[in-house]
Amino acid sequence: MPVVDPDGIEDFARLVIEQIGGTQATAAAVAESLVGADLVGHSSHGLVRLSAYTDLARAGGVDPAASPHATAAGPFTQLRGGDAFGQVTGRDAVEILIDEASTDGMSVVGIRESGHLGRIGEWAERVASEGLLFASWVNLQGGSQRIAPAGTADRRLGTNPLTQAIPTFDVLPFDLVYDGATSQVAHGKIIERDGSGEQLPSAWTITGSGEPVEKAASFESGTGALLPLGGKAAGHKGFGLAVMAELFAGIIGGGKVSTEERQAWVGNGGAFMAFDPTCFVTQERLEEQIETVTAHIRSAEPIDGSEVLLPGEPEYRTAERYRAKGLPIPELTAADLRELADELNLTDALPDGLAAGSAQQ
Repeated sequence: MPVVDPDGIEDFARLVIEQIGGTQATAAAVAESLVGADLVGHSSHGLVRLSAYTDLARAGGVDPAASPHATAAGPFTQLRGGDAFGQVTGRDAVEILIDEASTDGMSVVGIRESGHLGRIGEWAERVASEGLLFASWVNLQGGSQRIAPAGTADRRLGTNPLTQAIPTFDVLPFDLVYDGATSQVAHGKIIERDGSGEQLPSAWTITGSGEPVEKAASFESGTGALLPLGGKAAGHKGFGLAVMAELFAGIIGGGKVSTEERQAWVGNGGAFMAFDPTCFVTQERLEEQIETVTAHIRSAEPIDGSEVLLPGEPEYRTAERYRAKGLPIPELTAADLRELADELNLTDALPDGLAAGSAQQ
């Protein structure tokens, strides 16, 4: 697959967003977030979304020129996205969280009317990098229903991710971050395979017959549903978490939930929280706890010889490798980006490797 310079492809993505009406600041935020998702190995939330974002903007589903509006009452804030790109809303939410929690010890931001917030782990990482704890619940504001309740094949909720982060200070070279959908996989994993013709893993989906959906194109046309996290064996647990995320996001964000009018576009509501851990323990005690717990986890003997990794560690290692050796772009995404560049007369802005399709990983 093509391998590109991360900065070069980020410049291209920025030009695309500017071309469809985004300000320089908005374009920079969206481009950095998309490339950042690819850099940490979560391509389901990366550049594969750029064409879809472009189509959404053209259809009026997201307003490239919009800015979120905040209403605050002490450490509690509701942030109305105004249909802005979610990367803009996410950054505003993080800035509020960091400012309030650093001053008052805690902050809660409810989000509604936002575009797709992208990889929620990005916002968790930004908060943790300031020495703060982070937790969030996210829903899809009544749209993009994908998950079936355990024991059914009827779509009822979005993939409703849960995310937490703990700063590690000097104990580890990365912060501990958990970011996961409450379905077996994020919907983006399906999107990545749409058009590839490959068979979807059987553990991901279910149809009314109890069999999985075979192809991504069939799923995207409405066949079947994503299984909740835990699959057929323990999906009641994952679906329970999805219900909690649906309502936490809807209550604190003040936005829509799955029983209300469904959106025809992809967007998010959310509940973001940040806490200063030193309100509860000293930094020295927190570092001691992290050090002992992580050492205890790493002491487990792998059955197959693989290494025990901590939450956030795979992303850290992947980003280090891609920054040093270049960012690989999946073939389907590369073809999509070339088509988008041609459509917007930005072919000359494609970075080396992607334009020619010659550099391979």
